[in-house]
Amino acid sequence: MLLYSGGIDSMYAALQLRQFDFEVHALVADVGQALKRDLQSNAERLGLRLHVVNVQNTICDDFIAKGILANGLFNDHFPIASSYTRPLIASEAVKLAEKVHSTLLVHSATPFQNSGARFNLSIRALAPHLNIFCPAVGEYTSREEKIAALNKAGFSFAGEQPIYSVDENLWARVIENGTLEEPWLDIPNEGIFTWTVNPEKCKEPPMELRVGFEQGLPVSLDGKRMSLLEIIKDLNVRLGRYGIGRYTGLEDGSFGVKNPEIREAPAAAMLHQSHLQMEEMVLSSEELRVKRGLDREWTNLAVFGGWYSPLKAHLEAAIHSFNRDLTGSIKWRVTSGQIFPIAKDSPHALYSARFPEFLEEFRPYSLNSFYQGKARLNRIGTPSAKNHEKANP
Repeated sequence: MLLYSGGIDSMYAALQLRQFDFEVHALVADVGQALKRDLQSNAERLGLRLHVVNVQNTICDDFIAKGILANGLFNDHFPIASSYTRPLIASEAVKLAEKVHSTLLVHSATPFQNSGARFNLSIRALAPHLNIFCPAVGEYTSREEKIAALNKAGFSFAGEQPIYSVDENLWARVIENGTLEEPWLDIPNEGIFTWTVNPEKCKEPPMELRVGFEQGLPVSLDGKRMSLLEIIKDLNVRLGRYGIGRYTGLEDGSFGVKNPEIREAPAAAMLHQSHLQMEEMVLSSEELRVKRGLDREWTNLAVFGGWYSPLKAHLEAAIHSFNRDLTGSIKWRVTSGQIFPIAKDSPHALYSARFPEFLEEFRPYSLNSFYQGKARLNRIGTPSAKNHEKANP
């Protein structure tokens, strides 16, 4: 069972497997990426039995949704992406391996990527009886050498940019390798980006968008109820025209070195920021402080392969509780390269205008009236009170 994308790395792994007398099944998980036009023909030429499974709804509802609740931003900076697809692909591979009676799972993750740990730990958690082979880890081959070997075998990449490694799903497009491995060099202004226009060349007029939330998850755009999959696809197109969602950063690898990369994630940019705005509006300062620590632990587990770990399940139980009252909406104004929140509301918000009786306690302003007002707020119950009872002044 080969975890296959049709890219340089997985094609080279398939080429290596041809030297053995194996019946090779290749799994392609459709997670919203642009599937290659020659995917089927190249698989046939490599002697693979191709299986394409559509898991777009699954990645949204069972993976990305959890990341939104947990503010899945690596180093509090850029949205995680492959951390969702790798455990999902591993799960689908295990199911397909059982169906076709495969005992060996092969993937092409390199030592410089965290995908190796994500695949291996997920497979071990789900099916410890299966064997795993990682040829790129045991015998590393550069991307240029892989391209040369594939060219020699008759595969052409004319018109493409194979020097860059692109991992794409409906949540984000991640670009690595090539000149990006030397971060002191300027990032190419164009050509490397496909989801987002250059903000300097954006000619779109200002736009306003309202994102509706229920219990921490986005459920509507401008009042129209939509699935998470529909919301992400809609925002990727609309925000991409404004150049929203470009990221550059260094991802920490399993072996201590950092991997430079570029990301495009328009929908993720707005949805993560909307969720953070909801938290700031509803949660107390103490709750925010504790949740930030839980979010960071959750994100690190997801990034380094602990998706199916017991600790992650415990963290999610607490994170879900923090999200219980995050219902409301955030209204954004979108301009070239920028999103700015212009209005926000929630029935559980803690902003002072919702408590006129609380403000009355501060007249005259004194330390004594402060404590009286605080005691009164405690008596009537805040919107985030666990009993959800209506305040009764």
